[in-house]
Amino acid sequence: MEKTIQNLKILKKLSELLEKVGSEKNLISDEIRGFFDGTYQEQEEQEITNILLTQLDQMNEQMENMHWMNKHYRILHEFAQICSKTLNESVLLQKSYEMVSRVMPTDAFYIALHNPGDPHIQLVFIMDNDQPTPPSIIDFGENYTSKVIKTREIVHLKHQNQNIEFDTKMGEGDEETRSCLFVPVVIDDQVKGVISTQSFKDFAYRKEHEDLLQMIGAQVINSIETARLYAKIYTMSRTDELTGLKNHRAFHEDLAQLILKENEEITIMMIDSDDLKRVNDRFGHDAGDLYLKILADGIKSVCNDKVEGYRYAGDEFMILIKTYIDTCVKDMYATLKEYYNEHPLIVNDEKITVSISTGVGVYPYNGTTVDSLKKAADQALYVAKESGKNRIELAK
Repeated sequence: MEKTIQNLKILKKLSELLEKVGSEKNLISDEIRGFFDGTYQEQEEQEITNILLTQLDQMNEQMENMHWMNKHYRILHEFAQICSKTLNESVLLQKSYEMVSRVMPTDAFYIALHNPGDPHIQLVFIMDNDQPTPPSIIDFGENYTSKVIKTREIVHLKHQNQNIEFDTKMGEGDEETRSCLFVPVVIDDQVKGVISTQSFKDFAYRKEHEDLLQMIGAQVINSIETARLYAKIYTMSRTDELTGLKNHRAFHEDLAQLILKENEEITIMMIDSDDLKRVNDRFGHDAGDLYLKILADGIKSVCNDKVEGYRYAGDEFMILIKTYIDTCVKDMYATLKEYYNEHPLIVNDEKITVSISTGVGVYPYNGTTVDSLKKAADQALYVAKESGKNRIELAK
């Protein structure tokens, strides 16, 4: 009878523990183990109970991990929403840091990018003690970032006294790094980079932090690659392939934006080649392309942050002076002429000097819209052509 009562107590306690699985962090406490240790007289029964307690403890830990991950999947979802709405690399990097710092210690944090075979690693984003640090480049070699890229394995340093292979200290402060995570970011079976977080505390990270960091790293690096691809395509769509200058589309967009800003003065110089047809007819279109490249190189030589050059169409080019400058357009035209005199096209030992005619229009005096300003410059160019070419005319 006494044995039966003991068994009922044991079953009741096990039932109570089973109901609590996933709701308490330390399910099998010393008190619980003491209860079972004091209940049995037979060793076989004690061994079976110990097995059951161990299994319950493992189940509890697994359930706790699932609850932890479910909670943080919401953060991943939030981050994915951010990534889907921006192509700004700086925003993506900053948001990735903010997301990581919400769920784990981030006394130091960085994201590194690496291309296979590259002798260098780009640390594109670094935070140290919640302060941004300028991006830097390190050698691919003797450091944890390189090791993670080479092995594709996570490096998890848990405490200060652990055997540390490479230096882990970041920043200039006196405090030493104690816990570190270096996680590889693998996309399309290639290690594209490393995401790392570090703490001044021992045992700051758990296995779930590794998984979460890996998912955030994959999301941000994949988004960065998308942003860079978009930027490349966008740049190509606004760039003339032959000359490397911006194209017709870019000219219209840039001028329209400047007019919207209501700049006090905007100047456009419409430039047309005088001799391209003759060069094409005599020497072929390959020589004509070289002629256009020299013409474009001359325009590039006068460009700066306030002066932009464009290949508008065929042998027609534009120079956009984005604000009022002291340099007179006639002086700029003279500089172009000097450049072309010093850089002739040589075909079959014959020197051909690039010759240009130019018409100038100024906002708002000659036009207050893109079309009206361009029309004024075009009319001035027509006058230059009709007046003998190889000259500059200002719109009236």
